[in-house]
Amino acid sequence: MLIDIQDAPEKAKRIFTTLVDAFEEQNINPTPLNYFVWYQYYKGDNPKFRQEMDSILHDPFGYNDRVGKRLYDEYLTDTDSSSSEFDRAFRRLIDMMVKKMNAWSDKLETHTQELDECKSQLSNPNLNAEQVKAITSNVLNAASSMKESSMAFQNEMSQSSEEVKVLRQQLIEARSEAMQDELTEIGNRKAFNNAIQELMFDAQDDPSKLCLILSDIDHFKKFNDTYGHLVGDSVLRYYASIMKKSKNDNETICRYGGEEFAILLANSSLEEAQKRADEIRLGIESAQLKRKNETQPISKITASFGIASYKGEIETDEDFIARADEALYKAKQDGRNRIILETELPEKAE
Repeated sequence: MLIDIQDAPEKAKRIFTTLVDAFEEQNINPTPLNYFVWYQYYKGDNPKFRQEMDSILHDPFGYNDRVGKRLYDEYLTDTDSSSSEFDRAFRRLIDMMVKKMNAWSDKLETHTQELDECKSQLSNPNLNAEQVKAITSNVLNAASSMKESSMAFQNEMSQSSEEVKVLRQQLIEARSEAMQDELTEIGNRKAFNNAIQELMFDAQDDPSKLCLILSDIDHFKKFNDTYGHLVGDSVLRYYASIMKKSKNDNETICRYGGEEFAILLANSSLEEAQKRADEIRLGIESAQLKRKNETQPISKITASFGIASYKGEIETDEDFIARADEALYKAKQDGRNRIILETELPEKAE
């Protein structure tokens, strides 16, 4: 019984995106029960449970599988029956896992009692050979039965683990899709916001090596009005494909909004960023795009670029973006189809 993340409500997708990160950061075993406990924690529908979980996370010993089982038994065995289908499906998976664990525990207890009884019988010094043989046979049968139960339990757990792996992969893919621009298939604004925060943090030792290129397709509104939005969408896709085709490993490419795009370059100088921007500029300028079933190319397409480098902790991401945006604005003011570095901007009065 696999749970399809694509059928989950948006809130569930957001929660699972968060808990996948939490599992990685805190080295939590990705068991179905742990997924459910943490899912309910982030969902926040049970104040007492959430308060208990907060206390555990602040405790030096923190969260572990044993604590998760206790929390599930104490707080989560009677979740609201009005929850979504996704919640109910996930809950069924957890209930099935708990039943298997309890059944295995019962079998283990039975086998242990059988072995204890055999041990007690063997302590009798007056046993004859036939009695010892019979007790030994019972011990072997109990051990064999225990082994079979153990193997069956391991197989069941392995199968459930595979379901969790599939679920986790679906969650990762859902997170990736949530960060992707549907039209151009590059990162969206949310992906950009996340990336710039991470890269700014990583660049603290040498901030100037983090560069931002903002680019904007020139006269795009006029182009849309002339040829229609379908052709406009094709141009956006083509522009994104030019950037993706020559993308380097140190680049994060995103659609910043409308016809504006952003590239974050780690470990790059302004000069290297300028060279990269010019490569893209020439690529779109030389494009010979044609409408379907037409031989005549559509109007020439150009783009303008503004580039800035990060200044470190003294500025916010908004400051960083604003300087690249100012350079882009100047590129448009100066005639478009050009690149302006922040170093070319007029100095501001103190």
